Formats: sequence, C-alpha cells, structure tokens
Amino acid sequence: MQFGFTLGSYGVGIFLPQIIKTSGLSNIVVSFLAAIPYIFASVGMIWWAWHVDRTGKKIGNLTIACGVAAVGLAASVLSGNLLIALAALTVALVGITSARAIFWPIPTRFLSGVGAAAGLAFINSIGTVGGFAGPSLMGVMRDYTGSFTAGLLAMAAVLLLTTLLAACLKLVIKVE
Repeated sequence: MQFGFTLGSYGVGIFLPQIIKTSGLSNIVVSFLAAIPYIFASVGMIWWAWHVDRTGKKIGNLTIACGVAAVGLAASVLSGNLLIALAALTVALVGITSARAIFWPIPTRFLSGVGAAAGLAFINSIGTVGGFAGPSLMGVMRDYTGSFTAGLLAMAAVLLLTTLLAACLKLVIKVE
C-alpha cells in the first residue's frame, strides 16, 4: 500500500508545477498555485490523523483516504479548467498525505520484536520504490502522449488498486 500512495505523492509532487505551467502562467504564479494543494493537504492530514486516533478506525479510514486520492487524480483530468483540476489535485493530495499518516500505525499492531524491525524495513523498501515509479510513470507517459492525462490516470488506477488492498486488510488482520 505504501507503494501506491508514495507513487502518487512523488508523481504529483514533482510534476505539479509543470502541470500548472501548461496553462501559460508565469513562474511566480505557478509557484504560488503549486503551494496551495500542499497547504490543504497538510491541514487535511493533521485533521484526519486526529480523527483516526479518536475513533480508532484505521483500516476503514486508510481505505477511504486511498479512494479519495484515486478519485481526485482521476477527476483532475476531466476538466480543461485549471482551477477545477487544481481543486481535484488538492483532494488527491489530501487523500495521499492522509493515507501516509493513517498507514504507519497499522503494521505496528501486528508486528513485534525483531519481526517488527524487519517487517517495517520491508514495507518501507517496497514503498520507496513508489517514489521512483511515480515520477518515472508520469515522465514516460508525458513523453509518449504529450500530456499529463495518461500519467495521472495511471496513478489513479494504481491508487484504486491500493484502495482495494487497504479494504482487504480487514479480512487479513483483526485490528479494529
């Protein structure tokens, strides 16, 4: 799962200024606009983590956060309007950053001792590959198609799969 939201985080994060720049705006305006989704994502992540700590519904909220990220990425390509696309990318980043905050307490509920160190290292290693795959996917798709649409939709598909995997956690482990 960490692979999915790390892929989305780096895929959007590295290419967001270029996505905004396709609207023909100046570099300074692009810089300010690119910061807006991360302001909302930071606030959303803190609130969502607080909510999960209060309710204890980690797996359900992780599933919802991944789903929100997938929907946001897919919705970002549906309109030719920059503000609508930026709003959808903001929603996606709220889901992505919140999923990261919600995810990490889950493995510590069933991993312990030496197994915890190895298990967390393995999870982090797989997740880190997403940090390479996201930007690579976006770059290759941009070069191949000439737009960011295919890359954003491909990342949405990966996050949809991540959502399904998160939902399956309830079947595998009993933490809630």
